[in-house]
Amino acid sequence: MKNSAKAIVVKIMVTVLIISMACAFSACKKRSKVPTKEEFLKEHINDSDPHGVKKLDFNREDLIKAWGEPDADKSRGSSYVWKCGDKFIIVGAAPDDPNKIEEMYVSFTQELVYLFSNASIIYVSARQDGVTDYHNCIMVEEMYFDKETLASLEIGTILEIEFDGYFLETYPGQLSNLYSVKATGKVDESEMPALQEQEKYIREKYTGEQ
Repeated sequence: MKNSAKAIVVKIMVTVLIISMACAFSACKKRSKVPTKEEFLKEHINDSDPHGVKKLDFNREDLIKAWGEPDADKSRGSSYVWKCGDKFIIVGAAPDDPNKIEEMYVSFTQELVYLFSNASIIYVSARQDGVTDYHNCIMVEEMYFDKETLASLEIGTILEIEFDGYFLETYPGQLSNLYSVKATGKVDESEMPALQEQEKYIREKYTGEQ
């Protein structure tokens, strides 16, 4: 009887162990491997909805182990940012749990055209596919520009920025988060009269200058 009871106990323990191992194996299989930054960029850089939530089953701690610490000077609030080549990968964390990932997406490249500066604010117009939208004015804080770029600014300077793709609903408009900016050239002289008119309008309307 004693041997029989022991055999039953052993069978139960073995069964429990097998079930536990199976569950652990299943959980490991279900949990995906964190992709490299390059893999993530390649997969999502051409998304039709780049700000759409990516269905991920790893958290911020997993990312840090795989990618290293985020770029501290580029991170904002509950978002964390990693640089990958000329692009940035933005990770949005849940407000109530900084380790829980709510979304991941890739930054946008956008061209702007410099108009003028006033009180540490840079005023620019949007530019898309080589065409400047003279009526679309955007304010950018001077803090995002390095000294060399600031020194090179003159009306018509083309600026290439990398940002999260969001514009705040104000006028003049504002960028939600700007990650990098560099001067890449200057518009054709034929565009200058329209830019000068836009500069005059914005100065008088929004800065009080005459």
